[in-house]
Amino acid sequence: LDSNARVAPFRILLQVPGSQFFSAIACGVTVEEIHNHWEWLEQNLLHTLPVFDNKEDIASFVNGKVKGLIAEENRSKLTEQEEEPEKFREAMVKFKTRFNYPDSEKLITYYSCCCSKGRVPRQGWLYLSINHLSFYSFFLGKEVKVIIPWVDIIKLERTTSVFTTETIRVTTRSKERDFFMFLNIDEAFLIMEQLADVTIRRLLDNEAFEVDPALQDPTQITKRDIDARAQNEIFRANFRLPRNENLHEVLECLLWTPFIRCHTAGKMYASDSYICFVSKEEGRCNIIIPLREVISIEKAENTSDLPNPIIISIRSMMAFQFIGIKDWDSLVENLIKRHTSIKITRAVVPSSSESS
Repeated sequence: LDSNARVAPFRILLQVPGSQFFSAIACGVTVEEIHNHWEWLEQNLLHTLPVFDNKEDIASFVNGKVKGLIAEENRSKLTEQEEEPEKFREAMVKFKTRFNYPDSEKLITYYSCCCSKGRVPRQGWLYLSINHLSFYSFFLGKEVKVIIPWVDIIKLERTTSVFTTETIRVTTRSKERDFFMFLNIDEAFLIMEQLADVTIRRLLDNEAFEVDPALQDPTQITKRDIDARAQNEIFRANFRLPRNENLHEVLECLLWTPFIRCHTAGKMYASDSYICFVSKEEGRCNIIIPLREVISIEKAENTSDLPNPIIISIRSMMAFQFIGIKDWDSLVENLIKRHTSIKITRAVVPSSSESS
């Protein structure tokens, strides 16, 4: 039999006392997997249940939360909403219908989560659009809507709450709202930070906003643009590079480190004008190579001991050897193109100065 068709041998079931019906909350192929599911339930769900008045409400809340997480997981398996347009269009229709926004209010992404309102946590959907943070829940016959313009937010933070240890707290001048039980709280918080920051920069007409042409027209902003902007900011901050430096490739690789006479595992970051490397072991090896200092970029012989090697030579008579790089050919081609462009620019600028 196909192993994918087998029923998982371990399950967590929910039953209301006195009922003959069970609901499957989680399943696992191994004991370890089902224990991991149970630990998640203990940390994120079980201690919220005493706030409910009866067992039927508890069952309704748990089932709604699990369904939301399943929908969120299925959506997150795809890297971009553009790869699943039907589901995203369906979410966008619900978003417009529930909040009656104009057509210009573009939805960027959405997440299953809970919002604290009074004593009972409300399971629903958090919608992140270009101008608003919106939350919708219909639970126990009650509809809850929360609308917060990005411009009204004065503080956005990761914190703890009475319900869970992983909470995003949104603070405005008049109130605080806690959102929790995300499937991927790191991604949600990062997108929220970026959208709030983009809104403020657009309002202030900040000069730094000019380096994000893809974000200047709010109606054209996508989650891909927001993710790229966040990745660029982290990259520039980590290596202390100019604010107009754009990241192009991030690749796992190994760098030959002569001081310990072995290859060190880490990541290569290639941008407009730099090649950077950071080791997986924190503090072991960080390098920044300006392309203007590079003499040559070439592929060496590919062997079993040195797979997909790249040699980068610089003016100070040093050479860096990177190995184990995926997309070997395309990376070398892109690096050579950027290096050539920089050499041409450096050659043209002095001549222009002399002619003037």
